[in-house]
Amino acid sequence: MGYLEKRRQLEDKILAKRQQIEFERTNLEEYIAYAPENRENPEVMEEIKNFDDPAQNVVESGEMQSLRAAEQELQELLRQLEALGDR
Repeated sequence: MGYLEKRRQLEDKILAKRQQIEFERTNLEEYIAYAPENRENPEVMEEIKNFDDPAQNVVESGEMQSLRAAEQELQELLRQLEALGDR
């Protein structure tokens, strides 16, 4: 595989990873914005409001881990592209 072909493949992977990250961020933002906790009546007693975890805590488990992993993969791809350019 030649230099230009490898560079093009890395650039394509970087673009795809950036799109994935943007998509996942948008989904998380919408999930948090429309979570039941954010549509509660402000008159509800504090005990009831805190009964469920906030949306951020619920999302933290799966979706946030996936987003963080994608961001780390993007950083690795960028490092590979930079290393390729240094040759």
